[in-house]
Amino acid sequence: MIRAIHRWLYLALVVFFIILFVFSKKPLWVDTYYVSLIYPWLSKINQGLWANIPFSIGDLGYVVGLLYIFWCLFRNAFWKSIKAFVRLLPFVVFLFYFLWGTLYFKPSLRAQRNLTAELGTTALIKTTTHYADQLTELHEELSTSSNEKIVLSQTKAQLLSLATASMEASDLRPKNIHGKAKANLFPTLLSYMGFGGYANPFTHEAQVNTLQPKLSILTTSCHEIAHQWGYAAEEEANYIGIQVSVVAEDPILAYAGNLLAFRYLINSLYRADKATAEKLINQLPKGTRLHMVEMREFWQKYQNPFEQVFEKSYDQYLKANQQQAGIKSYSLVVGLLVDDFVNQG
Repeated sequence: MIRAIHRWLYLALVVFFIILFVFSKKPLWVDTYYVSLIYPWLSKINQGLWANIPFSIGDLGYVVGLLYIFWCLFRNAFWKSIKAFVRLLPFVVFLFYFLWGTLYFKPSLRAQRNLTAELGTTALIKTTTHYADQLTELHEELSTSSNEKIVLSQTKAQLLSLATASMEASDLRPKNIHGKAKANLFPTLLSYMGFGGYANPFTHEAQVNTLQPKLSILTTSCHEIAHQWGYAAEEEANYIGIQVSVVAEDPILAYAGNLLAFRYLINSLYRADKATAEKLINQLPKGTRLHMVEMREFWQKYQNPFEQVFEKSYDQYLKANQQQAGIKSYSLVVGLLVDDFVNQG
């Protein structure tokens, strides 16, 4: 009886992966059936189960899973345990794609806008200048001195709530889908891994590294909530997070969003026109430049030999899920921002 059940389960998995393969080649099918019909219900269930729990269930689940693996390796013969994990792996992969991962195969914003990989330097300069001007205006509003960083009096919990409320109120939020940012249980570990946060594909929780500078906590929260909304691609989560934050009623969140956009844009401009990029950076208030230094120094503090291993692994994970730029996918948000400013505005 048990063997018969196992055979039917594995047959069902085979059928699922065949369907997944077909859907991965048909983005419009993914959008019509998975994104519009299935995912909203999955999101509703996960938000109903976990959103009101104050700590991260997903993080706790990973810890329990790792402890169980170590216990099995200690209790059973090594190869027996390995065989058991290999048999279990297809079910984990099934849960990943059924609960969230299929979102990687939906039509991309870049494809919908027919964006090319090439960016015109003139358009890039105009867009970067726009965000630099916004930063200067907001810094003047929020600080008594251009030479000092903006002081954020909010606690980390308040910052998570601010980002959550702003995303919830946004017109960009998909109908019937909600999100909520949570503090990661192991921010030190996440820092050494080089990550500001992550979206748990099994529980749909938006995990945020709360050790990072407060402005980054805000933008990371918006980014991870965008993943909860159904934007799996990193550049699209960046884009949605930025679009929500720069028009937020709270000037602190607007400042954080503009700063994140500027950082991506200035990095691209630096490669295209170094002189203009340096000129724009020097025109920023000193306090804004100090925020940029603070963010850079934070990540430098946690650099370690294993960080490259984590980044390489994540790079391969993204490429396996149709993000051919891998970890560089984050910076592809520049194309969307330039297109917004030049062609959509």
